[in-house]
Amino acid sequence: MGGLIVLILLTSLVLYPIGMKKLKKTYRNFTVETISIPTDSNAITRGKHVAIIWACTHCHGDNLGGTIMKHDPLGGNIPTLGAIPASNLTSGKGGISQSYNNTDWVRAIRHGVKPNGHVEVFMYNYSSMSDRDLGDLIAYLKQIPPVDSDFPKKKYGPIIPITPAIGIFKPAAEIIEHSAPRLADPVPGVTIEYGKYISTLCVQCHGDGFGKTMKKWKQEDFIRTFHSGILPNGKQFGPTMSSETFREMNDMELSALWTYLQNKSSHR
Repeated sequence: MGGLIVLILLTSLVLYPIGMKKLKKTYRNFTVETISIPTDSNAITRGKHVAIIWACTHCHGDNLGGTIMKHDPLGGNIPTLGAIPASNLTSGKGGISQSYNNTDWVRAIRHGVKPNGHVEVFMYNYSSMSDRDLGDLIAYLKQIPPVDSDFPKKKYGPIIPITPAIGIFKPAAEIIEHSAPRLADPVPGVTIEYGKYISTLCVQCHGDGFGKTMKKWKQEDFIRTFHSGILPNGKQFGPTMSSETFREMNDMELSALWTYLQNKSSHR
């Protein structure tokens, strides 16, 4: 047992600096694309919808005033023994909106990189977000009510730097192809293509093999489950899947996701 403990400690000592190097790496040598940011009320309303279904509120809070993340960013069940502030996205005291311009927002959301070139530590990979969704999201973020915050500096602790060293919770900036050409925006509708687009966040938690258990679900059962949090067999969905993120999805989006999963499952 003593030997095992020593081995774990030695392994951690090797992995810790590797992970810290990933967390402190800077990304500056890429061009941030220009996105049209609308100002009309419909776009702002839709931007709020985007903020919820793309899980911005999951980490930054319902009012987007920021939170302190002391657990894993997926299910929130595993303590990290560290504390990473999820930024206050508003224009209030301690918020980033008062200093961010359009380029800063695009860099942070689509590339996972702060204006100073440092990586966003816990950040979903939003590089596939369409120009329209990104523009509407930024339009919404620029006008949300201010929230004051005073978060302490990030505290990595002993675990957080080790996870990217072993391939878990890598910074999104490390995964994203920053200079890759942009694809055309997907056309919203009940199609396989749009369902694949909607599935982006599903893949980040469940991997490419997700959806197998839903192969026999009827479309109405699928939609009802996400809206109610109750599985077709009457059991409760897990807390993450019962969250506002998935309840916010409308019938068209859920139908597109169901269509994609059924097609995906039938061709495995």
